[in-house]
Amino acid sequence: MSIESLLSHLDSLLAAQGLSDRRACLKAREINPAVGVDFLRDMRRRKHLPRTDKLAALAQVLGVPVGPLVAEISRSEEQKTVEQPALSPNLPVSQVQVCGEVQAGVWKEAHEWPLPDQYAITIPYDAAYPGLKRYGLMVKGQSMNRVFQDGSVVIVINFSELGRRPRNGDYVVAMQRSRVSDGFEATIKAVQVKESGQMVLWPQSTEPEFQSPIILPAPGDTVCHSAAESPDVTILALVVGSYVPMPTASFQGS
Repeated sequence: MSIESLLSHLDSLLAAQGLSDRRACLKAREINPAVGVDFLRDMRRRKHLPRTDKLAALAQVLGVPVGPLVAEISRSEEQKTVEQPALSPNLPVSQVQVCGEVQAGVWKEAHEWPLPDQYAITIPYDAAYPGLKRYGLMVKGQSMNRVFQDGSVVIVINFSELGRRPRNGDYVVAMQRSRVSDGFEATIKAVQVKESGQMVLWPQSTEPEFQSPIILPAPGDTVCHSAAESPDVTILALVVGSYVPMPTASFQGS
């Protein structure tokens, strides 16, 4: 499906709903504030691939699933890039499902969002780790704000898929069993691997309250020597990329 056929399909859906471009965009903006009132007009004028989160909001207004639309456009754009590398300015893209959030700073109960709350984002194609499942987690908090801002999305691959241990300098998602429930809690940190094999999980923050590391016991050490050490932490996933949504402007006094 090309951008032209997408627009034609959207025109049919708009007509069936009795909606103008502007009215549809206003409704979509109530779902996703990033959708501008001229979103559809700009698509028609520029003939550009729309952002997935914006198209998802519009699809919700029109009562249709966004997944097949975006998947077809992505495949079309990727195929054009492969066949005409000298002529097309577009880079190959891929889709990643954002299925939950991870706290940067403190442990927070880990769970997948309900399916209606999950959404896909379109990102540049990454040839590293071919064939391995990627998924997205929204970052909450300030303990990793030197690298990952609050509200950004990290793209991760589980270490069980990678078949290796964390390495020095990796950014990872770590989990521990909750002390107040039967579930698990998650956080995001940078890994330091010492010569002994011991791992230390560090925040990367400008905030003074987020400077203390989580120290994991050295291999073979089953004794927890201090409150700063944690024997129950599992390093779940490697961060392989990140995505920062366009922020909405705010104005003083408005």
